[in-house]
Amino acid sequence: MSTISEYAKKLSPSLYLQLKQAVETGKWSDGNPLDDKQKADTLQLIMTYQSIYNDKPEHFSIAKGGDIYMEKKSVLKKQFSDDDIHKLNLD
Repeated sequence: MSTISEYAKKLSPSLYLQLKQAVETGKWSDGNPLDDKQKADTLQLIMTYQSIYNDKPEHFSIAKGGDIYMEKKSVLKKQFSDDDIHKLNLD
């Protein structure tokens, strides 16, 4: 019997992205909803994949080695600053 790590090592990057999107949206790519067990199992597979391959983690994801990666507050503020937001004056 294979372990979750063995399954994660066999995932292609494109399949990983499809599984990640399914967990984020709660739906498979064909529109069918994930049940609770599918969501839990898929999330575990995604986290294991990230712990093996995620060299450039996003904020609050699993980094290579299995640690949770959190961006510094100053970096997040800069990333989500108003400088990149275009506001329309509708008056």
